Order: sequence, then C-alpha cells, then structure tokens
Amino acid sequence: MLELHYGDGYVVTTDAIADAVMRYAKTLAEHKGADLITVPIWTSEGPATSSMLIGPTSQLYTMPHPGPATAIEDESALMDLLSRNDRLVHPPASVSEYPYEEDDPWCEESF
Repeated sequence: MLELHYGDGYVVTTDAIADAVMRYAKTLAEHKGADLITVPIWTSEGPATSSMLIGPTSQLYTMPHPGPATAIEDESALMDLLSRNDRLVHPPASVSEYPYEEDDPWCEESF
C-alpha cells in the first residue's frame, strides 16, 4: 500500500494504482493536458473512491503506507488509467479508432 500525496493530504491505495496515476500524470504533463480520474482508496471506514484532477501542475508523490496491506478491488480502475495513458502515448491514426459508446456524452456525434 502506498500513500498518494495530492495537495494538502493523501489517499491510501495499491502500489499498482499509485504507479499508474504517477505514470498518467507524467504523460499528461508532457502533453500539456489534464484529466479527472477516480481511483480506489482505503479509508479507516473501508474501501472507497477518490476523484482527483491531474495535469501539468499536479504535485504528486508517493510514500509507503505504514499500516497493514489491505485488499482493494483495483483491476477496472487500473485498466482505465493504463488505457488513458496508452491513448496519449500511442494516439490512434483516426478518430474512428477510438472506442466509444453511442450514449457517451463526450462523443462528438451526441452534440
């Protein structure tokens, strides 16, 4: 478990999630972009999620969490972060290569 420090505080999450957030934040900074992400975290009450805006000016860092390791369901969030990062690093040749749902509010066809 790692503490992902963001702003004045931190959240506790898995090593894989913290690594993916750091990698994605670096890629966003290189592309002068920002994104709102949601990550699984551990709180004193149990598992939860945290949303954070990351971008070129984000000051993030990680530290080991002194508490016991706790299981957090992170597979779908991890895949989402890795996918977002991959789309920036390896953009598709055309817009039609982006997978989207027709009811996606961010799809250009829905405007």
